[in-house]
Amino acid sequence: MPAGAARLPAGLLCVFLLSCLLLPWRAALGEVRVEISGVEDTLETNIRASLDLVRHGTREDLSEAAVRRLYARANGQVREALRPFGYYRPRVEGELEKSNGQWLASLQVDPGEPVLIEEVDVRISGPGSDSAELDRIVEQSPVRAGRRLRHQEYDRLRNNLQSRATALGYFEMRFETRRLEVSPEERSARIELHLHTGPRYRFGKVNIEQDVISEPLLDRILRVREGEPYDADRVLETQYRLTDSLYFANVFVETAVPDEETRTVPIHIESEAARRQRIRLGAGYATDTRLRASIESDWRYVNKAGHSAGVELRLAQTLSRIGGRYRIPIGDPLKERLLFRGDYIREDLADLESDRITLGVGHLTLRGGDWQRRVYTDLIREQTRIPGEPDFEDTLLVPGISMEKLVADDILLPRRGYRVRGDLRGSHEALGTVANFLRFEATANRVDAWGEHWRFFSRGTIGIGMVDGFDTLPASQRFFAGGDQSVRGYGFNSLGPTDDEGNVIGGRHLLFASLEAERRIRGPVALAAFVDAGNAMENFKDGVEVSVGLGVNVHTPIGTLRVNLARSVTESRGLRFHLSIRPDL
Repeated sequence: MPAGAARLPAGLLCVFLLSCLLLPWRAALGEVRVEISGVEDTLETNIRASLDLVRHGTREDLSEAAVRRLYARANGQVREALRPFGYYRPRVEGELEKSNGQWLASLQVDPGEPVLIEEVDVRISGPGSDSAELDRIVEQSPVRAGRRLRHQEYDRLRNNLQSRATALGYFEMRFETRRLEVSPEERSARIELHLHTGPRYRFGKVNIEQDVISEPLLDRILRVREGEPYDADRVLETQYRLTDSLYFANVFVETAVPDEETRTVPIHIESEAARRQRIRLGAGYATDTRLRASIESDWRYVNKAGHSAGVELRLAQTLSRIGGRYRIPIGDPLKERLLFRGDYIREDLADLESDRITLGVGHLTLRGGDWQRRVYTDLIREQTRIPGEPDFEDTLLVPGISMEKLVADDILLPRRGYRVRGDLRGSHEALGTVANFLRFEATANRVDAWGEHWRFFSRGTIGIGMVDGFDTLPASQRFFAGGDQSVRGYGFNSLGPTDDEGNVIGGRHLLFASLEAERRIRGPVALAAFVDAGNAMENFKDGVEVSVGLGVNVHTPIGTLRVNLARSVTESRGLRFHLSIRPDL
């Protein structure tokens, strides 16, 4: 046999013998489990995040020597993890043991007595020493003498002062003193923060590229003006306001590098004009309106003064309308405007028919607390038809005021939110009307969530009418109930007082309430159960009708599609089908 042929088995034998010799010196592989006791959850979380034993304990290549080295570091790492929370002299006892190939490290931690803040010395000097915003940061900080020292709170106070001073234009600010002194033996700490603001910069030249609206209107939208004190919040607000004005599709506000010589910050604004006209087509079906179609055209701006306009045509079997709007921004363009409108409406209100022409002017303002107020006056020429009776016409000059507020975490699919609205209107024979009347209507919708899949809806409406000569009150000023968005289980506007012929002619007052529970089952599809109650009535002593039902709700980008089956529990009626699509609020 050749010499080379005998070497291969001998080499394999050497490798095998060497592996056998080394094998006893290797630790059995296994996970390192760490148990920590004696501290609250917050402290334990920070300890675990600091321990190398936790970070590397799941590695499969750890030898016994490596595990013991990691464990030896644990005492010091526990102490370091407790210091940010004011515990500088903890007692740590531990034990490391191995069982069935798995390591267990037990750490018993006594954090000891915490370090307390003995003195807090925060000073703001320089031109910004009287800044209310910087003072507010100090006042609202939890860093106080007598409290346990928490490094995070100290860091937050320091960083908030620095970032807010910079946002206010104190670009040369500096901390003359920034010191945290801790005496673990005395369990006390002393904090010193002395901020010198330096001079406040101002807005420099404001350059905006746009050819959509006039300079006077633009100036009423902007929140940055040359020569005024710099404020980063006003820069951001300017971008939001330009976008919300709907005159621009895209807006980019850029601050240039602060000029140290002039102590100014130039502002450059780039904008892209929004499309002037928008056309929307719509078609659909609901059991209230039945077949319907619509076309709308909006002009976001018709001139450089920022005027906007719109026309609308809606055709349905129970309600048809053609109308136009013209809006003029005044004061703050995003919060105040004049609205001129004109409409021709043909509407079926139960057994009544209303044909009316309305010309109106209104003053719309966005008030504090996100309330939208509208003060208006409408000139209405209306013809009311009642079966079996002569038609009657009236010309009304109707002044009124309405208030509305919407709060929601999501406009399309809210989990929590509400909408409230109130409207007060009336007229008097001194204004040319035949029937003196005063009409108040208030509605409230609310949605709440429970867990991930449940939502609960509550709705309510109250209407109060005071009128002399109800028989001559135009149909549009009366109250009706029933339908997809009222008491389900009844036809559209089919609830209300009747005449001698049994025709529903509407009521002076209105009451309505609804509760609905929704359970999402898959994607946008949910099951719902509800109870509705309400009626239009001659006086509040009259009873209300109650119905219950089940439905399927499908959430879409334009509202919730509701398919309902409802049945009255106060009258002997069969099931009634309802199909509608509307916002949740």
